[in-house]
Amino acid sequence: MGRASGALESFRHEGRELVASPLVPNFWRVPLDNDIGFLLLNDMPRRLAVWKTAGPQRQVRSVKAERLSPHVVRITAEATLPAGDSDYVTTWTVYGSGDVVVEARFTPGSALPELPRFGMQMAVPARLATMTWLGRGPHENYWDRHTAAAVGRYAGRVEDLVHGYVRPQENGNRTDVRWVALTDATGAGLLASGLPLLSVSAWPYTMQDLERATHVNELPRRDTITLNLDLRQTGVGGDDGWGARPHAAYTLDAKPYAYRFRLRPYAPSLGPLDEMARRVPPVP
Repeated sequence: MGRASGALESFRHEGRELVASPLVPNFWRVPLDNDIGFLLLNDMPRRLAVWKTAGPQRQVRSVKAERLSPHVVRITAEATLPAGDSDYVTTWTVYGSGDVVVEARFTPGSALPELPRFGMQMAVPARLATMTWLGRGPHENYWDRHTAAAVGRYAGRVEDLVHGYVRPQENGNRTDVRWVALTDATGAGLLASGLPLLSVSAWPYTMQDLERATHVNELPRRDTITLNLDLRQTGVGGDDGWGARPHAAYTLDAKPYAYRFRLRPYAPSLGPLDEMARRVPPVP
């Protein structure tokens, strides 16, 4: 855990690192065509620009650790976001088993627009190139575009799960995810379980790559995989082609939010993936 960042900077299992860049708060998404709208009628990139830097420019006020039992430690990181001087608190409960339960709590300041996303983002090594999940799929789906995506157990290469829009933009999201695993050729890797549900996406490039590219062929392939573990995103909207915004029922208004999920290193020797995903550490 980084004292300055208040973020998970390393997570090792059997000598192999599972974190390529820290797990940090993320409130932004690369604008969709609908976010921009015809003649900029939605104009989300300008209207909601305050959220683009909210995570990267947060100011960590304190990082405190306390021992709850001989085998459980809780670390609390308190931060202030530049977006309206909002409060953001992350709690990391670390178990002797190797499980880490992550809780993020957000309290907004005043006069803020809606959030594009409420979640966390990290990078994992590129060897963890297979994504398996229990949730909606198999195709990408969003808060207001998911009824055609049945809940089931799905798996595929991260490379095959992204959607190559001609103009690069947010893509590859899956909703109502109970658990997701990113694993290597041996079946070992990182397992995240929602408490209770997550929205998840994984890309073979960074969010900054998506932001900079103007055509799909300009997207590089990195030696890391970007993993988004979100509560949810604002819906994609688009009831018309002129810039209709998402319905109010699918909009993340600026209000308090909180969510939890569990991280666990995984290897086939530990047991079946589905069984390990269902195991929840006791409340300390």
